[in-house]
Amino acid sequence: MHERTRQAIARLLFVLCCAGPLILMTLWILATSTPWYQDQVVSSLRKEMQDELGLLVRFDHYRHPAPDHWIFSDLILSHPETSDPISRIREVHWVRTGVKSRILLQQPTLEASQVFMLWESLHDHFLCRPHKLRGPVAISVNDLTIQNGNHAFTLSEIDASITNELDAASLSLQLQVADGLTHSPIAMQIRRERTDSTQSNSNKPRTTISLNTNQTPVPCSALTGFWPTLESLGPEATFSGNLIWKNEADHWSVDLGNCRFEQVELDRLFENQIHRLSGTAEIQLERCFISPSRNQSDIAGTLHAKKGLIGKTLLRSAAENLKVRLFETQSWGQFSGDLPYDLLALGFSINGTQLQLDGVCHEERGYENYPSGVVLILNGYPLAQSSDQATESLRLLAAIAPTHSVPVPLSQQTSWLTKILIPPSRPVTLEQTAPPRIRSAGVWQGGPTIDQPQ
Repeated sequence: MHERTRQAIARLLFVLCCAGPLILMTLWILATSTPWYQDQVVSSLRKEMQDELGLLVRFDHYRHPAPDHWIFSDLILSHPETSDPISRIREVHWVRTGVKSRILLQQPTLEASQVFMLWESLHDHFLCRPHKLRGPVAISVNDLTIQNGNHAFTLSEIDASITNELDAASLSLQLQVADGLTHSPIAMQIRRERTDSTQSNSNKPRTTISLNTNQTPVPCSALTGFWPTLESLGPEATFSGNLIWKNEADHWSVDLGNCRFEQVELDRLFENQIHRLSGTAEIQLERCFISPSRNQSDIAGTLHAKKGLIGKTLLRSAAENLKVRLFETQSWGQFSGDLPYDLLALGFSINGTQLQLDGVCHEERGYENYPSGVVLILNGYPLAQSSDQATESLRLLAAIAPTHSVPVPLSQQTSWLTKILIPPSRPVTLEQTAPPRIRSAGVWQGGPTIDQPQ
C-alpha cells in the first residue's frame, strides 16, 4: 500500500476514533451546561413527578451521578389547587434498579393540616392505580417532623414498602418515634383490595388501614389533618392502641377496641357546648366498633378525670336524662358557679340504642371504700351516683343539648335528615311552657318517638 494511502487512512481513523468523539463530547458537555438544557431537564423531571404524585413539585438543585440515580435538594410538595406547602424535604435520593425503586428522604417536614392531602396522593395515585405501580417501591425516611402550629412531632426513622399484587396493593410502614425513650416501632398497613375474598362476584374495591402503636403514645395533634375531630381533644392529647378502619364506596367502619386516649382536655371537648366541664382526662376503650351505614354501634370503656370543674346545669341535665342521682350537699352552696371536683370516674357502654353508665370511683387507688356507682367526688364527699338501669343512647344528646333545643322525631327512618337539617343556634319561641328537651327517643316502629314534659 502506498505511503500516502496509509497516511490518509491513519488521519481518517484519528478523526473518526479520537478527534470526532472528543469534539462530540465537548459539544455535549457545553450543551448540557447551558441554562436552557438544565431548564428542560428540570421541567421534564418536575412534570413526571407531578404526574406520579398528583401534587405540585418544586426543587432548587438536582444531581445525576449515575444513569439510575437522582438526587434532589430542597424539594417542596404543594397542594395542586391552592399551592399551599404540604412538605419540605432537604434531600431526596431516587434509585431505580430494573422495575424496583428505592427512595430516601432526608429531614422532611410535613404540615399536619395537609396530612389528608398527602394521604389522598398516596392512596389515589399509587394504591388505586395498579398499572402505574410497575414494581415494588422501598422508601426510607430520616427525621420526619409533623408540624401543627407551635407543636411538633418527630419520627426518627420510617421504613415503608409499596407492593402490587394481582388483586391488591399495600403500603406497609414501620415508624420509630424520636423521643429518647425505648419504644417498639409503630406498625401501620394500608391495603387496597380490588375484589372481596368472601364474595367472588363482588368487584367493589375497599381500603383497610391497620395501626398498632405498640404502646407508643402518638400525639393526636399530628393526625388532626386526617381526622379533624381529634383537634377537640386538646394539643397535648395522645393516642395508643389499635385502629382498624375500612372504607368502601358506600360505607365505612372503624374499630378502636383496646385503645387509650390520654391528656384529654375536657374544656376543649366541651368548648362549643352550653354546659361546662373541665379537667385532664384519660379515656380507655375496651370495645369500639362503629358502622353507620349498617346501624352498628358497640362501645364500652371508662373515663377518668381529676382536678376539674363541672357545671351544675350539666349535673342536673344528667340527672334528668341519664338517671344519675345527685347528692346536693352543703358543698353545693359554697360555690356560686361551677362545682370543682377531685375525681370523675365513669364507665360507659353503648350497644345500639341502649346506654349504660356506671360510676367507678371505687376502682381508683385511695377511693376503694366508696360505694359502687359513685361518679363524682369532692373533698371526700360523693356528688353523683349512677343508676343500675340502662337508658336510650340518644338521651346522651339530650343531656348535653342546650335548653332551647328543638325536639326532633329521631328514628332509623329519619336519621338521614340529621345530615341535612341545621338546628337553631338561638331559642325558638314555642307555645309550651316547659323546655322542649328530648325526653326519650328509641328505635321507632310506628309509634311516638318523643315524650314532652308534663
